[in-house]
Amino acid sequence: MEVESDIDAILQSIRFLFVDKMDTKKERRFQLLIGDFFPIPSLRSLAFQSLLITAFPADQFLPGDGYNGYQDDARNLRLLTRGCVGVYRLVSIEDSMVYVDKTEASDDEKKDFRESALNGPVEVLKPSAKEWEVGGLRYFNPAGCLRHACKCVSSGDSEIAQMWVEENTLVLDHFMEWDYSEETDGDDDVDVDGENNVMDENGDGIGEKGKFGLKTRVLITFFEDQFVYQERSVNTRKCKNCTGCSYEYKAEAWYAKM
Repeated sequence: MEVESDIDAILQSIRFLFVDKMDTKKERRFQLLIGDFFPIPSLRSLAFQSLLITAFPADQFLPGDGYNGYQDDARNLRLLTRGCVGVYRLVSIEDSMVYVDKTEASDDEKKDFRESALNGPVEVLKPSAKEWEVGGLRYFNPAGCLRHACKCVSSGDSEIAQMWVEENTLVLDHFMEWDYSEETDGDDDVDVDGENNVMDENGDGIGEKGKFGLKTRVLITFFEDQFVYQERSVNTRKCKNCTGCSYEYKAEAWYAKM
């Protein structure tokens, strides 16, 4: 009986090792999801991204038996290249949507707002070493410039996008600024912090003072035969007729390879 008790204690300790590791990874993804917008990635992240998009063989860059302690880097290279391609089914999804007046959206409202791909199978493709197509969810191409900016001539809306790689995660930051330059100063603004700048849950504004727009961060993290999609969007509009135009939306969906 004492031997069985010791074995149970050892097995429980081993389980805690795996639980702690998963909790650490989950905490890392959470911090990345809520972190600073449009950050400058670390040199290590950019170096790893360079290896990834040039399809550099891991055994040439990380020589030696077992990659000399760089097993995680070799695994991430594999997961983000040939390991991620395939068809995945939706396992679970959790999302929330809160309007600027703190009221929560109904299940029907959240369902209407979701990306259509969040409701069914997703096929992950690699058209090239520099590209990822994740079904109807997102398209990633982090090669070239770190940040892209443009302005729509017809609407006047400005758009900024940044894509990069963090370990086994594809990261997208996107900001679409709504143009209200033609409106008069007398128009009522959405005003939560007293400076015409709606605040999110961290007390951060959507951008500079007086700016309105849709700020979105997306993470797609690949594991063995599965991936998790995370999204956080904060939309701030200048609207005096309702409180439904400005909101914060969060989603986390798990997919398993079919």
